[in-house]
Amino acid sequence: MKRKYLWVLALFLASFSAAFLPEKVFADYDLTKMDVTAIVNSDGSLSMIRKIVYDFDDSANGVYYTQNLASGQKVSGQSVEVKDLASGKTVKPALNNQADSGNVYHFNKDGNSYKFKVYHHVDDGKVQVVYRYKISGAVDSYEDASELNFKIVGDGWDKEISNVTATVRFQDKKLSFLKGWAHVNANGHLTVDKEKGLVKAEVATLPEATFLELHLLFPNSLVSQNKKQHSGEIAAKVVDQEKALAKETAAKKARHNVYELIGLALFALSPLLYLPVFIKSRKSGSPVKAKKEIGHNFEIPAFSPTTAQILVTKKDPDGKALAGEIALRAGRGEITIKAGKKGKNFTYAKTSKYKGDLPLLNRLFKKVGNGQSFSNKDLKQYSGSQEITSSYKNWQEASQKALIKEGYIDQKLQDREELLSLYTLGLMFVSVAAIVVCFFLYDKYTFWLLPAILWVLATFGLARLRLHHFSDLTEKGARATEQALGFEAMLDDIGQFKLRDIGELTLWEQVMPYAIAFGLAKKVLKQLKLEFPEEIAADPYWTYYYAGASYGAFASSFDEAISSSAGSGGNFSASSASSGGFGGGSGGGAF
Repeated sequence: MKRKYLWVLALFLASFSAAFLPEKVFADYDLTKMDVTAIVNSDGSLSMIRKIVYDFDDSANGVYYTQNLASGQKVSGQSVEVKDLASGKTVKPALNNQADSGNVYHFNKDGNSYKFKVYHHVDDGKVQVVYRYKISGAVDSYEDASELNFKIVGDGWDKEISNVTATVRFQDKKLSFLKGWAHVNANGHLTVDKEKGLVKAEVATLPEATFLELHLLFPNSLVSQNKKQHSGEIAAKVVDQEKALAKETAAKKARHNVYELIGLALFALSPLLYLPVFIKSRKSGSPVKAKKEIGHNFEIPAFSPTTAQILVTKKDPDGKALAGEIALRAGRGEITIKAGKKGKNFTYAKTSKYKGDLPLLNRLFKKVGNGQSFSNKDLKQYSGSQEITSSYKNWQEASQKALIKEGYIDQKLQDREELLSLYTLGLMFVSVAAIVVCFFLYDKYTFWLLPAILWVLATFGLARLRLHHFSDLTEKGARATEQALGFEAMLDDIGQFKLRDIGELTLWEQVMPYAIAFGLAKKVLKQLKLEFPEEIAADPYWTYYYAGASYGAFASSFDEAISSSAGSGGNFSASSASSGGFGGGSGGGAF
């Protein structure tokens, strides 16, 4: 019979959560805009204006920003401005490294990093924070040109940034020459305008932990007072370097496209992995007729209520099956059942005829009761016992093995079915993970991705359908299953015929254990009471059934006990390649 692979699902969900769910951040916000302007001064320094728009979903105490620099560079002349975009109100926090509330900011140097921490309480909504400061020693001058190589947006952000604009401006216009390159692992646009004296990079969405680097060459006359002077020429070297980077980027993009197509092809071909399921399931056991072909069976099965339930449900036996076994033994006189006050508690007691052939029932008498009897109330109070749970699982396993021993199930076919089911579920989990990854990686191939996903899911459905019809039954098992299904159908349709035409009340005493195991006891009892009212009133055997649904109460109490103890348990380079600019690692967030 089919097993439950909950541990596989739990493992998959844990792995999936660890791999794809975001980490907790200090405050809930989005970065909806960043506008950075770097003005090149004659001494080779940069006057920075960095405008960042935060969209808060709840309250926050403030924001922070870190500017990383190269050795020898410094930040000076800093100031901070905060604007509430809804009200238009602007405040200028004061520098105060001792205060940690109100409109103040801290400014500290740590190695080559300069850190702003702005204390400004926000409930929700959009806030623009403007950082102004000067970076010294940003430009290197050579005999033929000056160079600025600057990660103007660092990779120290743990959130993606929307609407990024980064501009480098010069004091003069109509420059004799101006060359510029942008490096970023995202799509965007670069403008190099020597007439206006500016270079501007625009990126719609900058992924988290991604830098935007600008590499510029311009006339030395623009930084005539620059102290960072170097011998030799630089322009040809930079052009060659950028050509190499562009070539490398193009090669990476081409390889990436090839990998994407290969990935899509493999994903589309992944249903072929289900072939072993279709091949290995061709030779199965004896088939079982459809229910409508079987019809009603009025003969009492030649096997136990537990076996009947397993054959019908194809699952492990449950509390109803155990209640049916108790009813069977009560009918033989091995057990007596007495109702308590108001028929809400039942006591099960051994008689001298008790055979003790059911280990789980023996365990209940010994551990839950006093060795001779136990009640539903005792069973509920004993909930949480690992010993009872262990005995219950042993009974389930023994019941399944009994079907193999008695020749109803072929062991080899059952093992094959379980292996194929596990294999199919494993492929399904991998396919779900692959679908999630594909939606993130292959957005430009959505037109082709959707049919591929439908094809993968359809194949999984066909594989599960094939296994659903796979039989691990022997010829004897198939005929027994048909007998059990026909018997269940008869009990389910019990109001459609006269019970006396089938047999007297003594016959129905033998039927009741199966009705209990199938979960049809109430329906059968109702009809029996209509057709055998006098006999039932005179027969003490039936008093247990009508004193408060004894067997239903037992099954409920037992299942509750088991479940509670079950466990706890110029060139815009869409690449991450860098030309070596300073400022890497700069970034920030909110708290």
